[in-house]
Amino acid sequence: MKSAFADIQEICSRIEKSGAEKYAEKLRTQPANTTVDSLLPDNWQVAWRLRRLATCLEKADAREELKKLARERNIAETLLAKTYRDIVVKRTWLKLAENATPDIRAALEAFRTAVSKIGKGTGKRATIYRQNARNASERANQAIPCWIMPHWRVSEALPAQFGCFDLVIIDEASQSDFSALPALLRAKKVLIVGDDKQVSPDGGFIEVDKIKNLMTRYLTNQIDIFRAQMDPGQSIYDLFKVVFAQSGTMLKEHFGCVGPIIEYSKREVYNHELKPVRLPKASERLDPPLVDVLVEDGFRKGDVNLPEVRFIVDEIKKICADENMHRRTIGVVSLLGDKQALKIWEMLETELGHEEIKCHEIACGDARTFQGKERDIMFLSMLVSPGDAHAQTRDSTAQRFNVAASRARDRMYLVRSIELDQLSANDKLRRNLISHFTTPYSQDEQRVENLRFLCESDFEKEVYDILTERGYRVIPQVKVGEYRIDMVVEGHNDTRLAIECDGDRYHGADRWEDDMNRQRILERVGWQFWRSFASAFVRNRTEVIDDLIASLTERGIDPIGNNEAPRSIHTERRRVVAFPVVEEAADIDVLQSIDITL
Repeated sequence: MKSAFADIQEICSRIEKSGAEKYAEKLRTQPANTTVDSLLPDNWQVAWRLRRLATCLEKADAREELKKLARERNIAETLLAKTYRDIVVKRTWLKLAENATPDIRAALEAFRTAVSKIGKGTGKRATIYRQNARNASERANQAIPCWIMPHWRVSEALPAQFGCFDLVIIDEASQSDFSALPALLRAKKVLIVGDDKQVSPDGGFIEVDKIKNLMTRYLTNQIDIFRAQMDPGQSIYDLFKVVFAQSGTMLKEHFGCVGPIIEYSKREVYNHELKPVRLPKASERLDPPLVDVLVEDGFRKGDVNLPEVRFIVDEIKKICADENMHRRTIGVVSLLGDKQALKIWEMLETELGHEEIKCHEIACGDARTFQGKERDIMFLSMLVSPGDAHAQTRDSTAQRFNVAASRARDRMYLVRSIELDQLSANDKLRRNLISHFTTPYSQDEQRVENLRFLCESDFEKEVYDILTERGYRVIPQVKVGEYRIDMVVEGHNDTRLAIECDGDRYHGADRWEDDMNRQRILERVGWQFWRSFASAFVRNRTEVIDDLIASLTERGIDPIGNNEAPRSIHTERRRVVAFPVVEEAADIDVLQSIDITL
C-alpha cells in the first residue's frame, strides 16, 4: 500500500511539473469510487495531447493582445493626425500674426479694394487699378503664405518678379495653356497636377502657318522635342510631362465614382491602373448605378435631339420631386457639342425653376464644363441617331468621353437614340460606352438571391448565419476597389463594420503583413474592421461571438434585417418614348362619339 501511494505521489509530481497542476491535484485527492475512472479514461493520452495543442494555440493566439495593439494604433494615428493639423494651423496663424504689421494690413486692404474695382477689366481706369493691385500685393506678399487665383488674375494682381514664390501649383494643368506662363515664371519650384487623358486646350481654330511662324521666330533656341509641346493645342501638363519625364508620379487611388461607373475609364483609358476605393454608404447608394436609356423616337436635328432632351428634363423633374433625393446634385453632359446641353438648361429653367436648380446644383454643358467637378447623378446625352452617327476617332474626343463618364459619384444615365448594331465598327468610343452600360465588368457578377451563397468558406457561412439569425443586415464579399471584404454589416444612419474571417490555412504568418496593409489602406478611407481567426472561433466560440456583437453595438449597429441588402447588379435598361402619340385616328373618332356621364 505504501508503494502504491508513493507511485501516486511520484506520478502526480511529474504531471504537476509538466504543467497540469489542477489535474495533478485531482489525481491526488479524488478517489476512484466507480468502475470507470473519469480522471484516467482509456483515451487519456489523446486528451493529454489535445490539451497540450490547445494550450500551445492559446499562447500563440494573442487575440486580446492584437485587439489591444489595434486600439492603441488607432488612437496613436488619430492623435498624430490631429497634432499635425494643429501644428500647421497654429504655425500658419502665428506667422501671419508676426508678419501682419499695420503696413501689411493696409496693403491687404488696398489690394482687396483694387481687385474689386478692376471688375471685368474693361473700364477706363482698369489699368490704374491693376497697377494698384500689383503694388499692394508686392507689399503684402511676404505676409501671405498662400495665394489662390486663376491664371488670368496673376499678372494683374501679383508682383512681376522671377521666383517670388517658393512653390507654384498648377491644378487641372491638362486644361491649362500658356496663359499659365506668368504663374510659372514667379516660381522657384513647380508642382504640375493634371491628366493627359482628360480635356486639353483646343488649338484647332488657330492657323497652322501662323503657329509655325511664331515658333520659328521665338522658339528657335528650344530643343525640338520641347518646342513641339509648345503648340497651342498642347497643355502645360503635356509640356512638363516631356521636359520632366523622370519626375512623373501617377496617383492611382480613385475616391470619386463607385466601382461600376469608374470601371469604364479604368478599363478603356487607364489600362486598369486605377484603384477605386470608394464604397458608398447606405444613404448615398443608388442601385443600380448605371441606367441605360434607349429613346425609341429619338432623332437628331442639327445639334439637338429633342426627344432625348424631353426624357432628361422629365427624369430630372422626377428626381427633384422625390423626397429621398432632395440632396442629390445633378449634371448633364452633351457628348456632341453644347447646343443639346443649352436646350436642356433652357427647358429646366422654364419647367423646374431656379430654386430647384440651385437646390440640386444642376449644371449642363459639355465635358469641359465638368472637368474637375462631380455630381451625384450625371446624364450623358449621346445625341446621335441612326444615319448621322459618324465615327469619332480623335484623341480629343476620347478625352471628352473619359471626362464625361467619370463625373458621376453614385449614378450615371446614358441617354441614346441609337442601337449598338447601328454604329459603324470604327466608332469604338460610342460602341464601348454602350457596351459598358450592358456589362460594366468583363465578367459581370450575377444577381444572387441568397447572399449566403456568396460566402467563400464554412467559417464565413457560420458567421453569416450567426449574424442573420440575430437580425443583422449582412452583405458578403463586398468589393472595394481592387480589394474584397469578407462581409459587411450595415445599420441605420450609415453605420457599418467590415468583418474579416481569417482561415488559418490561408492567412498564416506569410499573409499577415499583406492583410494588415490592405486593412490600413481601407481604414484610411473610413472603414472599421473586426477580424478573427478560424482557430480562435472554434476554440472560443462564445467569447468570439460576444466580442463581435459588442463591437457592433459599440458602433451603433443594430439588427435591422437583411431584406434591403443590395444585390450584385449594376445596370438598369429602359426603352422609352419621349413623345407618345395616339396611333390610330379612328380611335379618336370613337372616343369623341361616346357620351360619357361623370
